[in-house]
Amino acid sequence: MKPICALAAGLAIAVAAPAADASEDDRAFSVSLNYGRYTLDEDISPDGGVVGFDYEHGISDAISLRASAGGGLYYQDGPAYSGHAVVGVTYLFDVLKYVPYANIGAGGIVLGGDGFDTQLEPLIEIGFGVDFLRSREFSWGVLARYETYFNETSFFTAGARLTWRWGFF
Repeated sequence: MKPICALAAGLAIAVAAPAADASEDDRAFSVSLNYGRYTLDEDISPDGGVVGFDYEHGISDAISLRASAGGGLYYQDGPAYSGHAVVGVTYLFDVLKYVPYANIGAGGIVLGGDGFDTQLEPLIEIGFGVDFLRSREFSWGVLARYETYFNETSFFTAGARLTWRWGFF
């Protein structure tokens, strides 16, 4: 299944899910380690590793504003790299022991490497994940994100993340 089809199916499930029961003004900081792949055209699609950082600030019980940034190293016929930044929103479906969520945002990505010029591309992002609460302040989880601007450029990441939360009193 193509990543865009999986994300579309996840979005359909998200629309039908009930809202979360978190609190306003929650804050969270996450660090993730991901598999990453970007595609510029049919000939350039390197695989690699991506480190990501997310900051979220709750504005309601189910919605948070989100800022995300990260960087990756890849290899395909030589080394390549990426750096990206996104701002958007996160929607929490439920807050129990497991916290499924979806996010959407817009930003940009810098791509470079051997054999092609460094490029700066705009992007839109859609992502899904689930966090497993260990305590009110800490969780670990898995995530997948797909970013594109509906041209030949796309960026896919999937991996694990650690999250620390505060500000919920």
